[in-house]
Amino acid sequence: MTHSDDVDHLAECSACRQRFAANVVPFDPAARRNREREFTSVGAKLERERDDSSDVVARYLRDTPTEEWSRLAEMPDLRNNAALEQMSEEVRRRLHRKPREALAIANLSASIAESLAPSQYPSVVLAQLRGNAWKDRASTLRYLARYDEALEAAERGEEALAPFASLEHDRAVIRMVKGMILAQQEQFEDAHQILSESRRVFREFGDTKRYIQAGMAQANMLYREDRYNDSSELLQDLLHDAISSDDLEAQARIHNNLGHSASQLGDFASANIHFSEAVAKFTDLGFVAEVPRTAFGAGVLLIGKGQITAGLARLREARQEFTAAGMVDEAGLCALRIVETLIECGEDTAARQLTQDVIDEFTAAGLDARAITAIARLRDAIEVDDATAETVRTVHAFVRDIGTSTAT
Repeated sequence: MTHSDDVDHLAECSACRQRFAANVVPFDPAARRNREREFTSVGAKLERERDDSSDVVARYLRDTPTEEWSRLAEMPDLRNNAALEQMSEEVRRRLHRKPREALAIANLSASIAESLAPSQYPSVVLAQLRGNAWKDRASTLRYLARYDEALEAAERGEEALAPFASLEHDRAVIRMVKGMILAQQEQFEDAHQILSESRRVFREFGDTKRYIQAGMAQANMLYREDRYNDSSELLQDLLHDAISSDDLEAQARIHNNLGHSASQLGDFASANIHFSEAVAKFTDLGFVAEVPRTAFGAGVLLIGKGQITAGLARLREARQEFTAAGMVDEAGLCALRIVETLIECGEDTAARQLTQDVIDEFTAAGLDARAITAIARLRDAIEVDDATAETVRTVHAFVRDIGTSTAT
């Protein structure tokens, strides 16, 4: 089935009404008529809310300072299904561009969903609203590498849906996110089981987009388990689905992952083709953070495989893109990766100049003074020929961990 899960659909679809109501009692014509009237009434209410609340979330977010978004939970015209739908869309739009803003909106959505009055919607609708809000929060926290909090949010979403056997698809969406979080925590066995079950549900419901997402998560696990051929084969299958469904974002991410697998298998020509395809598609999508992160990951991997010239070219490309996007902290961390390689290659003069460039950039941007001091000490160590690649790695880890960036 390829329809939306809005309640108004249920008024016209007997098959889904049965799933929605989870009927296991003897057939009662009067009760059925009452349920149909309730579904129709609720569906009409949701449509009225959508009509009355067009772009209301965007207006509030635009007119309110970011640090004050949490207080919007008290605004009456944001406390409804239509506004929560818009918040979910805002989270999706901002996740790869401004992830901290996405998290603030996801927090706002969860706060509102949890505090809606029980009388406002049928219990199953409230469960869907709460489950989706917690799913968005879990996804955003996962993107920011806050895995324990992300897992807690996913489990809150599961709890919201637990009383309703009819919400199988909603549950599969949340469990897919949970599987991804577990994979990041290297709990591979549990993650594989959850993601396989989610893929089965998505295939049954004709949800190709999420079928691909769950498959990509499994391919990533295979990669992390050093099963590069298996990962590549699964990704190639998923790429066909992504192309058939015209899913440009999925194509970009699959090409990026295929590039990593090809590099591990020593096929650097294919790796460069896939990385270039990923960058081109992320650029078309406007994912300003993903473009340099793709180049950064490719550069680090190529250098690790001994492809120094190609790897440095990718890292310099990434640094330029980070800088152009105003991501000064990520540009600095990328520069430190370049410095590490330059020192290993004996190019100390270029390495010292690059550290000075980072100091100047961090100072101009007003970033953490501790990070600037650490990089200055690295510059001085390079000056007296007392810096090694391990020295740079230590500084890189320190700068990253004190919070100037989410890049790794």
